[in-house]
Amino acid sequence: MNTPQRRWTASEIKMLGRYSDAELARRFRRPLRQVQRKRNALHIPPRHQVSKRKWTPSEERLLGTATDMVIAARLGCSATTVNQHRLQLGISHYPRIYYSKRWTAQEDAQLGQRPDKELAGIFHRTPAAIKHRRYVLGISNPECKNRRYTEPEIKLLGTMPDDHLALQLRRMLSGLMAKRIKLGIPKFQAQNRYWSPKEIALLDKLPDATVARQLGRTREAVKIFRNRLKIANLHSKRRCWTLDEDRLLGKMPDAAVAGRIGRDLHAVSRRRKHLKLKDPSRRAFWTPAEDRLLGTKPDAYIAWDLHRTVAAVANRRRHINIPGLKLARFPIQ
Repeated sequence: MNTPQRRWTASEIKMLGRYSDAELARRFRRPLRQVQRKRNALHIPPRHQVSKRKWTPSEERLLGTATDMVIAARLGCSATTVNQHRLQLGISHYPRIYYSKRWTAQEDAQLGQRPDKELAGIFHRTPAAIKHRRYVLGISNPECKNRRYTEPEIKLLGTMPDDHLALQLRRMLSGLMAKRIKLGIPKFQAQNRYWSPKEIALLDKLPDATVARQLGRTREAVKIFRNRLKIANLHSKRRCWTLDEDRLLGKMPDAAVAGRIGRDLHAVSRRRKHLKLKDPSRRAFWTPAEDRLLGTKPDAYIAWDLHRTVAAVANRRRHINIPGLKLARFPIQ
């Protein structure tokens, strides 16, 4: 059983706020939480413990000459004690001095050559300051993949193969090719070779990598030309759509087309929507003759006659407010 709480006397209430809560809890033999709750209920501010340290004139002369933490370490006390005694004497805190360190030409020349953290340790600056200085001068980050192209890098575009230049500049091949095409710079030693009938005949027999190795072309060039001719890649899971396959779309249901050409139903539906063809398996709207049949027989019989689902018949009947008939009234003979 919980012991009943003792009532607070007038003398105990008068002492709240004059001493610390821990001291009053020891004197009143009450829990510390109970003393704090009673003082908060009476809106009495707490009594801060004042340090009993005796300050000498030489120690007081140190206040304000350095930070509170430095003085506390010298005197062997806490920084809070130093702060409270300094405020009691009306001494202002130690002012912070900001040293404006200007950037030299040598430091600016090294920006972007090394990571920001490494330069911060060399220049005795913060990484944020290094980053801000690079941004002001327009210097890209060497560790960032999407860094800006400098003028020397732009001059190298088209002077060597893209894959070799990507390794030299430590950039992605796709991004380097996109930058070169955007600036209108031709490819290094670009050759517009025509495709002979013998070379075209290899496209539907061998994989793209094998054709590129035998013909001395790039794999991307073989893939682009094969897609242009709409030749299916039999050695790949994703094969292109041929003209014969496209002619079947929209003339029969998607499931039938998928079973005939050996493709996924979702792929067939997506290709048909891409060509903006209608779905032949989708039923047309309800005709007046079909609407007149609703309510004359149970929904199951009408669905069988119209080749529709029972749910479709019931939804249409409710939509035009026609009452339905129960199946028990028409027994099966």
